[in-house]
Amino acid sequence: MKRKLSASPAAKANLNRQLEACTVELRAARAEIDALTHSVSHDLRTPLVRIGGFADLLFNHTRNRLDDNGRHYLRRIVESTYHMGCMIDEILKLSRLNCTELNPMHLDLRALVRDIVQDLSRSDRDRRVNWQIDRLPPVEADPRLLRIALENLLGNAFKFTRNREVAQIKIGSRRGEAETIIFVRDNGIGFKPDQKSRLFRIFQRLHVGAGFEGSGVGLAQVRRVIARHGGRTWAEPNPQAGATFYFSLPDSPACLLPDDIALASLSRSPMAA
Repeated sequence: MKRKLSASPAAKANLNRQLEACTVELRAARAEIDALTHSVSHDLRTPLVRIGGFADLLFNHTRNRLDDNGRHYLRRIVESTYHMGCMIDEILKLSRLNCTELNPMHLDLRALVRDIVQDLSRSDRDRRVNWQIDRLPPVEADPRLLRIALENLLGNAFKFTRNREVAQIKIGSRRGEAETIIFVRDNGIGFKPDQKSRLFRIFQRLHVGAGFEGSGVGLAQVRRVIARHGGRTWAEPNPQAGATFYFSLPDSPACLLPDDIALASLSRSPMAA
């Protein structure tokens, strides 16, 4: 006869103390991140705007007196400050995903996907793209945040198939255990198997210099949004070309904050059995 093993009262009390300590530490760390975000958005942005603004004024004021090298240097300053400003904006967007309250509701996933696809198609009417949208099931999710995740995934598929004569992009789903798994598959540039671990990290751009724009934050946003719902994100390279990106949504969204996610993983340790 099997006996159910359980932790002793002393072990459970010790675990509770550890969880309480972790809660305090995580909330303190989150407060530090909020303070850093405020600093980035105000203290760093102001001098950056000044540098870019004065460099632009200097360029317009002296362009006829500068040689080609001088004009090139000033243009580089202006372009670099603009690029850094965009990176700051992306960091702030990612930070806000931590604090946004989730409002999950019953969503028509297929209608949401079709709306995003229409926007992408209108952005470049000369592209030949074969969109295949399967019969997607309704899901429970926050509509605004899920749209952010899907816009990033579908936007990447649209972008990285740019060099194909005919782009093939498929959006489908399958059932998991108490969850719905959604995937986006394309025949684009793809990635190497040994690059998988870098995909969802912030500022990890795998195709720098290949003519594809981007900040390297989009997939990090996808992971953050899906983790807030208690779901998973992963990707696989396709055998021929392109890639498939997956995410899962549980039937009952967890609506977790970052510190809740960390505590949930701790509570699943063997001592908590």
